[in-house]
Parts: sequence; C-alpha cells; structure tokens
Amino acid sequence: MNLKRFFISIIVLLTLQVFELTAQQNYKDISAGQRVSILSETFDNNNNSWITDNSYVSGRFVNGSFDISCKNFNQNTGMSYRTINIDQTKDFELETSFTIIKGTGALVFGLTKDFEHYRVEIDEKKNLTIIKNTPSKGKVDILFSGKEDPLLNDIGFYNKLTVRKYQGVYYVFVNDILIKQLNNLNLAGDQIGFSVGLNSEISVDYLNVSYIKSQTAPVLAERNLVKTDTAKNLAALKPAPKDTLKTAFVKKDSSNIIPQNVIKVLPPSPALPAGPLIAWVSPSGLTTPLDSYTNAARLRVKIKSSTDIQSAHFYVNGVSRGEGIIVPVQGENGTYTAEKTITLEPGETNVYMVVTDAAGASNKSDLRYFTNPLASLPEIKWGAPSSSIAYVNTETVTLEVCIKSPADLLSANVTIDGAQVKVSKMFQRLNTDTCNYIWKPVIILKEGDNSIYINAENVAGSNMSDNRIIKFSKGITEKRLALVFGNSDYVNGTSLKNPKNDADLMEAHLKDLGFTVIKKLNAGKDTMENSIREFSKKLSNYNVALFYYAGHGIQSDGINYMIPINAKLENKEDCKWEAIPVTMVTDEFRRNSANTNVVILDACRNNPFKAWARGGEAGFKAMAPMNGTIISFSTSEGATAADGEGNNGLFTEELVKQMEVHQPIESVFKNTRKAVMAKSNNQQVPTEWSLLTGDFYFKK
Repeated sequence: MNLKRFFISIIVLLTLQVFELTAQQNYKDISAGQRVSILSETFDNNNNSWITDNSYVSGRFVNGSFDISCKNFNQNTGMSYRTINIDQTKDFELETSFTIIKGTGALVFGLTKDFEHYRVEIDEKKNLTIIKNTPSKGKVDILFSGKEDPLLNDIGFYNKLTVRKYQGVYYVFVNDILIKQLNNLNLAGDQIGFSVGLNSEISVDYLNVSYIKSQTAPVLAERNLVKTDTAKNLAALKPAPKDTLKTAFVKKDSSNIIPQNVIKVLPPSPALPAGPLIAWVSPSGLTTPLDSYTNAARLRVKIKSSTDIQSAHFYVNGVSRGEGIIVPVQGENGTYTAEKTITLEPGETNVYMVVTDAAGASNKSDLRYFTNPLASLPEIKWGAPSSSIAYVNTETVTLEVCIKSPADLLSANVTIDGAQVKVSKMFQRLNTDTCNYIWKPVIILKEGDNSIYINAENVAGSNMSDNRIIKFSKGITEKRLALVFGNSDYVNGTSLKNPKNDADLMEAHLKDLGFTVIKKLNAGKDTMENSIREFSKKLSNYNVALFYYAGHGIQSDGINYMIPINAKLENKEDCKWEAIPVTMVTDEFRRNSANTNVVILDACRNNPFKAWARGGEAGFKAMAPMNGTIISFSTSEGATAADGEGNNGLFTEELVKQMEVHQPIESVFKNTRKAVMAKSNNQQVPTEWSLLTGDFYFKK
C-alpha cells in the first residue's frame, strides 16, 4: 500500500473514533450553562396548580415535598399533572426525584387529554419499567423492563430520574446512570406529572424542565491553514489517550488531503454529582406510633457517598436541629452513619435530614413521622360563659369548660386578674370524641371587670384557654328576654284548647315583670326554628332569659320534643325530622350560663299520635339542667297533664300568680306545685330541676 495512503487511513480512522466518542459524550455531558429553565418546581406550595384531590389521587405539600397517594377508585391508578408547553423541535430535559413510600410511582410525560402518555415507572422492589400507554386503544407497550438489569442495583427509596431528548433521541437516566436509549418517541401531549399505582404513595422532591442549548465551548479542533511539513505532522501522531486527540484537515486539492496538526482537547465537562444517598435505619418505618409519652427519639441513617461527607443536618417539622454525629462504617468504603437525639413535638412530628458531600452536592432524605397522641397538650373550650364578655349581678358564678386531653389530666386552675384562685386535681374522665373532661369551677367575683383564664396540664405540658371578661355589679339593671310559644291548632293531630290562651296569659304577666317578649301562636316547624334562632342571637345582650312552651310534647328514645302544629308523625322515628328537640333551646342557654335562664314546659299532655305511641313512653323525660338554668315541667317525669276545663291550663294559671309575688324563683315553682297538687287531687305534680348560682326574683 502507498505509504501516504496508509498514514491517511490511520488518521481518518482515528478521527472517526474521536468523533464517535464525542457524539457518545454529548448526550450525557450537559453542563449547567446549557440548560435553559422552563419550570423549576420545588413543591413548597401549590402555586402551579397540581391536582391534589379528585376521585383518583390525593396530594399534600409537606416541607418542600409533594406527597401523592392513590385512592384506588374503581381499582384505577391515579395521576397528578399539569400542562407545560415544550417546543418539541428543541432538545430538552425532564429531571425529578421522588421517594417510593409504598407500591409504585412514575414520571409521566407527553400526556394527552385522552391520557395517552409515556412513563418511567419504579416500584418498591427496585424494578424499573418504561411504558407507552394508549388507553383509547386499550394498549400498553413495554419499551423497557429492567428487572434483571445490573445497572438498577443503585435504585432505592430515593430516585433521581432524568429523561433527556438530545438530537432526536431520548435517554433515560436513574441516579445519573444511563438505563435506556429510545428512538422514535412521539410525544402527543404537553402535560407532565406523576402517577401512583394501586395502594401506592410517593413523595416528590422536585421537578426541573429545561431546554438544552447547543454547546458554545471552543471548537474541538483548531485549523492551521499555513503550510507545514508533512513528516513533522505525522511524527506528532505518537501514542496518546484516545479521548484527548482530535485531528483537523486542510484540503489542498481534490486528490491530496494532509493533516495540519494534532491538538489536545479539553476533557468534557464532568457530569453533575448524584450526591449522597440516604437510607433510614431508625426509625425504619414511615410512621412510628408511640404507646407511651416520651419527649425524645434517637435517629440513625446510613449514607453512601463517593466523596467525604461535609455535613449532615437533621430537621424537625422543617426546622434544623443541627448536625448529627457522622461515623464511617468499618469495612464499607464510602459508607457512613449519622445519628442524633431529637426532642419530639406534641402530637405528630416529622423528621428528615439533608446530607452534603465534599463536592457540595446535597440530597434530602425522605420523611419519617412520629405520632404521639399522649404528647398532645390539653385543648380547652369554653362552655360558660360562651361570649367573650358577660354581665352578671351576682358575685358567685359557675364556669364550665370542655377539656380535650388524650393523656390523663393532671390539674386545672382558674386565674382571675392574674391570680390563681381555684385548683383541681381530681377529674372524672369522659368517653366522648370532643371532651375528655368537663370542669365546672365555682368562683367569686369582685366588683367590676374580672379577667379570667383556665389552665389545664397533662404530661405533655400546660395550655391556657381564651380569655373571658365577666363584669360584676350588684347594681346592674336586669335585662329580661322571653320567647313564648302557644300551639293549639294541630293539623295532623288532636287540637288543644288552652295553649294559645296560656301563651297570651304568660306574655301579659312577663311584660308586667319587665320582659321583652317574643310570642308565636300556632307555630309550624320553620317558625319555631327561626324564632329560636332569633331568640338565641339576642341572649348575649340580656342577663335574664325565659323560654315558655305550651302545646303537645313527646318523649321519643329519651329525647323530649316540642311538636309544631304542622308536624306529621306517622311513627316515632319521624320526631327527629318533624319536631323540635328541647335541647335546641337548652344548648343555647348552656352557652350563656352567666345569665339567669328559665325553661318552662307546659307540654306533658296526652299524646295525640297514639297509633304508634300507645303503650310506649309517656310524658317528658327528666332533664339535667346546666349551670345558670332552672327547668320546670308542668307535671312529673313520665306523667301527663290534662288540657284543663277552663280557659287556661292549671299549671300556667297557678304559675303566673306566684310570679307576681315577691319571692325567690325557687319559691315560685315550689308554691305553684303545692297549688296544682291541691287542685288536681295530687294527680298533677309540677317538677323542676335547678342549677342556678344566684338569687332571682320575678317580682322585685
């Protein structure tokens, strides 16, 4: 062979190898300067409108992560996605990282409105699959399945996924390792997101979408257009690393191509570091429930890093708690442990850590949760007084608070104007969802304003209630309000003669005694409910409140009901829909217990709906009064009272007489009872229950 042609062949071969190597590097060695960001999503909030709640998925944003779980609706997987317009003629890159909490998660791209899409899917067993899904055709194409691929050994709970389109070819990386090259992909849609499989949950750390600019670094081989000595140029071809040589040519004429020089080329830009990989050792599970109260936990992680560890910070509920103790693992190159003891917050505590290596690359671990219900502070809700300011004219007041405390309550106290005045350490626990304890301390007020707080303490610490101001003055003018019902003309049951007359009689006497009276005769259900609502809204502006009802009343399953005139009661279950429970009124009085509250029920008449009530419960059931309230029935528990022969019922007729006598309210009802028993030959015995804390006189 001609020597000249021989050397030319060698040079051409070297040139082809160099350019082949360069092409292989280009798809991988993308520098930061080549990326032009389209979207940089850190999931600190939902400003970019990701799907967080539909039939298929639920999502929440927690400490810079987007946690997505599948609802398994009709045994379907779920997706959260959004539109990101990408020019398909350009090179681009999708990069994300997510943690498999359980099941399967995937990066989805090219998603159409018909849910046609591509996805890179990873499961908790370290399997990776690349899929093209075309639901409209019922077709799922597996483009790659890496169950046996040794490259996937580094897949774990934390996974960085990169899909890079470069010069028309798609490259898929996991943790910066090239897994698959894909040709001829056709992205029909412009939506990108994440999918979760059945019974699956993932936590997404970030998503970056970027265009890739062409490399603008210096030309790979310089051209020297001056004439040079061929022998010297050939001598320059002494052995050199293949990836550092490039050759340029100058065409002298159509038959003679000679080399001009051979130059050393700068090495390609290093790939971005993957950063340390973090695996939890303790706690090992996502959520760690604590059976008994504790205020500390020991955290431990295992770290793999190709360089030394620069720092390992632990975070509790998003706040740094400092660095952990970093120790190399003997016999395992590049492996470390980091440990730290942290103080737990009450209730639920989430923890994670951020590790930075010597190269400056950082990674965040997945979240871990401690749930310690016994470490929750007490929650205190006021029952009485319900409003922030209350006016009273008696110095003794009974407070009422609901205390919710998963752990046993250790103590509770009352402070008035900054001084502790009442302490209790003995409580009876309740089995309700809203209250574990109801505390009713009795306090003595000073003249003027009294600023009151309740403190409660359990093993997790103490908590303070909202403030209440109780204004006490013996000279406060009583403001009296009354709501009076008289229901006689029943549409679907036996009508009554006296309730309208009784209501008129009660209204007249109450007005004489200084009450503002709201009166309703023959009220239907809507009228009764609206009137009680109107009455309740006004209670905080009054310090004496009276409720009077005359008409049909029924007890059903232990609940006392007042019956509107339009009630249709075909069976006792209809009561809860057609009738008005007495508790609708007494609950409002409970919230205004600083008032003097009076409930009068002249409603224990014969049941007009005997088709279903015969042989059942008769009369009204006894009711436990709340603080500041007295409840009076026209007859005893479980008994009935006749409508009466005259224009008024016996009970109301005698009651109004006693109200006009200067005597305590307790004496009013006691003397009414004596008169009714005498006139009914002991057949009717009015009864009352009282938790009044002060003195009250109808007649001053």
